[in-house]
Amino acid sequence: MKVSVALTVYNKAPFLKEVLDSIFAQTFGDYEIVAVDDKSTDDSLQVLRAIQDPRLRIVELAENLGHPGATRTAFEQSRGEYIIRCDADDRSRPERFAKQVAFMDAHPEIGMSGGALQLFGDSDDVWSFPLDNDACQAQVLFGNPVPDCASIIRRSVLVENDVGFRTAWPRVSADWLFMLDVAAVSRFGNIPEVILDYRRGEQNISALSRSMEARRKVVELGLQRLGLEGSPEEVESHLTSIGTIKAKTSEQVHVVHAWLKTMERINATTERSSAEAFRKMKAVIWRRLFFTLEAADRKALWTYIKLSGGLPRDLALYLLKVRISALLGRQ
Repeated sequence: MKVSVALTVYNKAPFLKEVLDSIFAQTFGDYEIVAVDDKSTDDSLQVLRAIQDPRLRIVELAENLGHPGATRTAFEQSRGEYIIRCDADDRSRPERFAKQVAFMDAHPEIGMSGGALQLFGDSDDVWSFPLDNDACQAQVLFGNPVPDCASIIRRSVLVENDVGFRTAWPRVSADWLFMLDVAAVSRFGNIPEVILDYRRGEQNISALSRSMEARRKVVELGLQRLGLEGSPEEVESHLTSIGTIKAKTSEQVHVVHAWLKTMERINATTERSSAEAFRKMKAVIWRRLFFTLEAADRKALWTYIKLSGGLPRDLALYLLKVRISALLGRQ
């Protein structure tokens, strides 16, 4: 069998049939679906049982394990050469499986890959990811280089390297730990096309509001994988750098600036990516920080400008327009 679809399900009954319809509508046909119900308390299991298709295998967990445990079970139950991840509230584009399998077949050096996401629901943005391994290895120092919900991985990478989700991991954001482990043994890539419609809504917002302690634990474990202590100060620095904690003060701007230098040293030591790839990643993060400082105090903004050695023309013009609008009472 070429593909196993690892579908993890927890209380997604309203979306589940739509998700499965998008899988059954794939132009690629050589696959099985391993649907792991994580002890749902709604009608998710009944929705799964009502579907009569020999390609669907249902695994019912005796207790709720959360995303890491349910995904690990799906991986262990998979028999395909490739494992394609699906969440139970997103829609796969009809050509998704065909495009991802073709990409992996054409690039045997790549162990895990993904593609772009089209958001729907509360947002219509498109999320893109780095295309080559060098850029992906730079991004994995800060977050996921591949979207977990739209990923494909060689099962051999998991089996031969004992890599996989761990049940003991925090239930939120643990996919970063998984990708850090994959990064140590394999290469990444992404295709530049939208392959998945990613649902954004209240379920995302409510999950994030409950997740900060779990996210801190994930960052602690991730930084330890990178050779750092994972101290509370390092965790806060990392979360501020990636924007999970919004920088609002001059002190926080200094924190981000110093943390980027720390991660640059980590990259140079581990040789995960080239210096040029890291420089580009660092520039993206530093530029993103600028746009979070619009509502911050003036001292924070001037600290950013000083540490930047001035502003590039486009950011200077943007700032000027914002200030003029504020003076004219348009904000």
